Amino acid sequence: LAKTEKKVAAWSKFQQYFKLTGFIQGQYEWHDGDRENTTGVSTFSLRRARMSITGDLYKGKAGKIDYRFYFDFVRAAKNPILDMWIKYQPCKEFAVQFGQFKNPVTFEASISPSKYDFVDFSYAVCNLAKMGANDVAGLNVTARDAGFMFLGGFLHREGYSIINYHIGVLNGNGLNTKDNNKSKDIFGRFTLKPSKDLAFALYYQWGEANFTGYSNLADYRWTGNVEYVDTHRWGGGFNYDGKKAFARGEYIAGLTGSLISEGAYVEAGKRFNLAENRGMIWAGGMVDYFCRNCFDYTKRDTKNAAVDMRYSVCVGYTPVKYFRVQLAYSLEHRINHTFANNRPFGNGIKLMATGLF
Repeated sequence: LAKTEKKVAAWSKFQQYFKLTGFIQGQYEWHDGDRENTTGVSTFSLRRARMSITGDLYKGKAGKIDYRFYFDFVRAAKNPILDMWIKYQPCKEFAVQFGQFKNPVTFEASISPSKYDFVDFSYAVCNLAKMGANDVAGLNVTARDAGFMFLGGFLHREGYSIINYHIGVLNGNGLNTKDNNKSKDIFGRFTLKPSKDLAFALYYQWGEANFTGYSNLADYRWTGNVEYVDTHRWGGGFNYDGKKAFARGEYIAGLTGSLISEGAYVEAGKRFNLAENRGMIWAGGMVDYFCRNCFDYTKRDTKNAAVDMRYSVCVGYTPVKYFRVQLAYSLEHRINHTFANNRPFGNGIKLMATGLF
């Protein structure tokens, strides 16, 4: 018995310094209209295959030092390293984090895809927070960047702090790459948590990007130095994440060159814990909006303005802790532009399975 206790204690000590986790996501996608493919989409794919290594290098009277290495093997040919950072936290009120990490400005971008209640993230985050292939600034980097960040909280309660802040300085041009100009992105987020499950936030990010070589530079109507193009972002929102229900909404706007864009979403759903440890079922809906050039849209300049609306429903089931499956349907509506088949509406279905370890 004594030997067993020693082995358990040794394993717990080892896990303090080195903990390996991860997940794999595969999906089937069907869509009746697409930008490049007039016949639509019907395909299976491996969407994500990620591994995380975390641990505490030190934990004592002087605070805590922890780290993370995070890899995506699906992106291995281009940018396999997602996170590589170290953080020192001497107290709850202050911490400093240095390396490559996810920008925590928006609520939705801060959620792991393995825990997200829907299959696809919102238009607002994908287009204005560098989360998707259609990002206005041309960066699909899963909202990550390299730099440093100060963070902390005040008025502490059990498991959370009522007032929280994040202030950081980043390169501004994405994953595993050096900065390509002398300017840095500066961001700040202020979060108020009246309870453990509910939060409100306001955020702003100031930046200048290098658009040298951009073939569509005229779209941004920028007449200044192409190595220092304005890429400012601002917004706010709320997040409720309870055991029986969830609700989230955000508004994000941005200035890219002289192009003003905005996006917003509202999503909510219900969780049902099944009897006899049979897992959990959840169902939710989301309304999603994005306008790439909303300045022209406000003036009804139909030649340039393009608006995307999406209405989504999703159901999910977690039979055991390490597996989940999700089914989502979305109706997309394009205003002042169309799908490749010249229709303003598109239907999409996605089935995604996630295995965790």
